[in-house]
Amino acid sequence: MKDEIREIDRYLDRFRFKEKGMEDRKIYEEVLDLRTLKTFYKLSAKGYIKALGGVISTGKEANVFYADGHFECRDVPMAVKIYRIETSEFYKMDEYLFGDKRFDLRRISRKELIFVWTEKEFRNLQRAHEANVNVPKPFVHLKNVILMEFLGENEVPAPTLADLGSELKNVVDVEMLFEEIVENVKRLYVDAELVHADLSEYNIVLFKDRPYLIDMGQSVLIDHPYATSYLERDLKNLIRFFSKFGIKASLDDLIGYVTEG
Repeated sequence: MKDEIREIDRYLDRFRFKEKGMEDRKIYEEVLDLRTLKTFYKLSAKGYIKALGGVISTGKEANVFYADGHFECRDVPMAVKIYRIETSEFYKMDEYLFGDKRFDLRRISRKELIFVWTEKEFRNLQRAHEANVNVPKPFVHLKNVILMEFLGENEVPAPTLADLGSELKNVVDVEMLFEEIVENVKRLYVDAELVHADLSEYNIVLFKDRPYLIDMGQSVLIDHPYATSYLERDLKNLIRFFSKFGIKASLDDLIGYVTEG
């Protein structure tokens, strides 16, 4: 154990931390295991990560950090999403993986499932981005790490609708925002052939007055056995949240609108 801790320290010593991010080194030490740090270092060695910044979010399944990055010959701010390899909560994700024809899950270990989950989110983001859905642009992934567009300014992440709460009405035209979110859900379904499957105010970010759908690891193809029930749940969550602002919408009408070609 002591040897592993020393090796973790050695890997962290190789990274360049931004001045304001040095205080976050302890968090990196706490949430990143040695295997993940090696993956992280490979991405850094390839030039994708120039400097590590602060923590954006930490959770049971994944942690997200800010980084100064480099992609396609230009410097870009990045969000670095890292799925925990050792997580007791990952069993909850099985239903979103099994039934996805893109992956053969018959002969892989539990740890490899996390790598598949990471690839799944990356590919979902790619499909959505190519269909002009407002999502963070995915850059690259390796094992349990995804590098993607950072939604925010000056290293401060953009707020979710849940973060804004009742203040949302003071920031944007809520009715227009609702309509734009529904349009994105429609493009996701019709053009990307995906259902988000976990859409709520917690997974919609307001960036430059535009809604962005995030956390798409659980998103499924529209031919998934539970795609219809997931879509209904997503739309019910939208109706519930926006009803607080006086917006009324019919679930049947929304389903019909989203799914029509």
